[in-house]
Amino acid sequence: MSEVKDRGNKSTKSMAIATAIVIVGLILSKGTGFLREQLVGIKYHNDLYRDAYTLAFTFPDFFFNLLIGGSIQSAITPSLAAKINENKEKEGIRTVSIFISVFSVLMAIVCTVGFIFSKQLFSIYAPEKATPEMISLASQAARPLYIQIFFMMLAALSIGILNAYKRFGSTSFGPTIYNICVVLSIIIFAGDSLKSLVLCMVGIMAAALIYFVFQYCIGFDKLKKIRFNFRPTDKEFLVLLKRAIPILISASIVQINTLTLNRFAMQMEQGTNYALRNAITVWQLPYGIFAVAVGNVMLPSLASLYSSKKFKEVSELLSSRLKTALFMTIPSAAFLFVMSSDTIRAFFKWSSAYTEYNVQRGAIILMGFSFAIIAQTGVLMFNQAFYAIGKTRAPLFAGLVSMVTNPLFCFILVKIGAGPISMSIAYSLSSFIQLLILIWLYCSDRRIAPGNILWFLVKSLVCVALMVIILVLLNQFIPTGDRKIIQLIYFAIKGILAIFVYFACACLIKMDEALFWIRKVLSRFGKTAS
Repeated sequence: MSEVKDRGNKSTKSMAIATAIVIVGLILSKGTGFLREQLVGIKYHNDLYRDAYTLAFTFPDFFFNLLIGGSIQSAITPSLAAKINENKEKEGIRTVSIFISVFSVLMAIVCTVGFIFSKQLFSIYAPEKATPEMISLASQAARPLYIQIFFMMLAALSIGILNAYKRFGSTSFGPTIYNICVVLSIIIFAGDSLKSLVLCMVGIMAAALIYFVFQYCIGFDKLKKIRFNFRPTDKEFLVLLKRAIPILISASIVQINTLTLNRFAMQMEQGTNYALRNAITVWQLPYGIFAVAVGNVMLPSLASLYSSKKFKEVSELLSSRLKTALFMTIPSAAFLFVMSSDTIRAFFKWSSAYTEYNVQRGAIILMGFSFAIIAQTGVLMFNQAFYAIGKTRAPLFAGLVSMVTNPLFCFILVKIGAGPISMSIAYSLSSFIQLLILIWLYCSDRRIAPGNILWFLVKSLVCVALMVIILVLLNQFIPTGDRKIIQLIYFAIKGILAIFVYFACACLIKMDEALFWIRKVLSRFGKTAS
């Protein structure tokens, strides 16, 4: 009995360490990503070029998510992890090799078509209010990005394979390398001209190539086993494809929802697309660091437990990881809602080109997205759980519902004159509906349903309420400041105090999630001291 307990403790400890490594990598990635977005606001003075830069990614990102974005989570990582757990690694590698080969050929065809017909795609997509100049700039800037997504696909597939081996340290820092290269491209090339815009995109394409080469080299011992093996009729591949297709469509739905938001933004005044991108970048910071880190580390372990029919452990693991992710994203959502203007100002207003009007436009959109942080955390965790157990149709169904509700809510809110916040509120409402559907479908099998979530949410909301009260009081007594350094200092003070209040309250009511991380930090210091 003690042996089983020891194994469980070791597994929990290794997952905590892996999660911490992934979080560090994501913090670096998101930090350099923020620098990238800040530089866009500095280097492009004209709203036309900012919007063109933003829109250029629209279709390349859509095709990436359509063809490969969801297949890593839905097919490659859990499938290979299960085969490794069953001592059938060679069989798993062979199937994954076929999968990568087929989709590489398919992606090459799509990228070629997108490159050739870039202008036609944007002409069809753009609303009547969009100017011909905007369409021309965005379509020409998008062409190098079609080549970029091919290299991004290879890097993403490499990460999916290494995650199946639980090599999270090897996959955590590649995105930071990519972002640093993108930052250099923006610094060197970006500017208010077509030539500068296109050269910047060529630099981003080169960044993706460097990203893939880095990822391949660092995981060479595992990735060298992959061989080009184009066999689209192979039985094992078809089984894997059948599992992947619903989630490939689900991943494209995420991008379709973004396309919807961008299209509504194009109907508003110039600069709204860039403001929307700023708000999305900010809300995805806590989501990308905490929820994605916890979900990615959980996936291979959950797949292995389910394949071994350890249903109780599946339930306990999902419950624990879900609460761990929400424990950090709930206060993040509350902070961004209360501090939306301060956040946008601190992150993006680094020159006179980014005006106070730009700040307020981005802030109002961010307020609406703050609710999506909580909803999308739940969506991600339940999607990962469905991928782990091989039931990929449920996330597809929930995603299809959101694809209908998102434009519907956008249309209604825009019609009643809600303004730019229409897009983010619509997205948040759709996300909560998507989450409720996933919970209902997943919890129909009570053997694997997470437990004790409601009581956790009550305690977390109590802590958040106290944190919000403190933030409102701080905003009354601590001004924003005119100088940039003062703005950053005041923003940091408010953020640190908010974190302290939330954690202090969580400790007082003995929330396990707070106590776990505090003990972890104290134990590290204790070991260092000894």
